[in-house]
Parts: sequence; structure tokens; C-alpha cells
Amino acid sequence: MPGCLGKVQFEERIGSRMRFLLQLFLRWVNWFGTLLQGGAASANSVAPLASMELAAGELVARFIYSRSQMSPLNSRPKPGAFDPSPHNELSVVHSSALQDREVWEIGIHTLGTQPGRDKIHGRADVPVRALTERKLRAILDDNPFKRHTSVIGWPAPADPDERKQQRKQLCLELSQDPDIRLIIPESPIIRAS
Repeated sequence: MPGCLGKVQFEERIGSRMRFLLQLFLRWVNWFGTLLQGGAASANSVAPLASMELAAGELVARFIYSRSQMSPLNSRPKPGAFDPSPHNELSVVHSSALQDREVWEIGIHTLGTQPGRDKIHGRADVPVRALTERKLRAILDDNPFKRHTSVIGWPAPADPDERKQQRKQLCLELSQDPDIRLIIPESPIIRAS
């Protein structure tokens, strides 16, 4: 044990180094796995090197900007809430360890001026396990904002009709997964003027 450090300080320093090494190792595994799955096939399928794949025990939130993408009566998101079109990835927020208020605050920053992005009507809280069970991956990339996560790995068969059908099936399964919860605020979330 180094001379000047007490036992607790030494253990804390070792712990922080191990966390760093674990994160570095996970990033390397993600990068290497991407290479093995097809090299630099396309910008949409390759996670950036600074990204990190979320573990199955993590939680992500999918903001719902249209009432038509949720069923308040059944307390369920509809399949359209999970549609990755047109970018072949689904934009979500890494919400593990956040208070409910903090998740909504992140949501406010996702609002924009484009049609359909002026209000948040709800959100789907999705355990990453629900994604990984369907061969999808949640990649924390912090781009374009902190905690932004991209869900990738959507089926991409060459036949567009088959691709559409497979993705629709995945969206349906996600909308019916009992572990995915629909959260509806008291009133729609809007950006303050």
C-alpha cells in the first residue's frame, strides 16, 4: 500500500481505476463487436468510439410527441412510438437513476420548432432488457445532448417489404411488453417561451 494514503483512500483510488478500466473495456468490446459484424458497413450501424452500450439492467425513456402513439385508456404506448424510421435507429434517453422530474427536464430540451415536436404527451419507460431480448442494442452516445441513447440493430433485410414487416413486428412486441410502462404527465410538456 502506498505510504501516504490511508486504506480507505487507497481502496477508493483503486475502485475509480477499476471503473475506468471496465468502461474502457466495454467500449473496446462494442467497437470490436461492430467490426466483426460487418466492418464499417454504414454510418447508421456503427456506434461511435466514444459511445457505451447500456447493460440489460439499465432503463431508457422514449418520449412520445403525438397522442396517436399512445393509448391512455390501456396505459400502453402504441407500436408507432417505437418506429425507428427513417434513420434506422430509435432516439431515447438513458434514464437510469434519474428522478421523474429530471427525465421530463431532459424531454423539454428535445422539443423543437418542427411540426410534431412542440409537445410531449407521454413517455415509455423501457428496460434495456426488453430491447436486448429482441436483439436490439442501446448505445449511450450523448449526442446531440447528454444521456442521448440510440437503439440500433433493427432488422435490415434487402427486401423493403420484409424489412418493414419485421420492424412492425418488433414495434408491436415492444408496445405489448408488460415491463414497458407508459408515463403520462398531468398536462403535456411544452417548452417555456
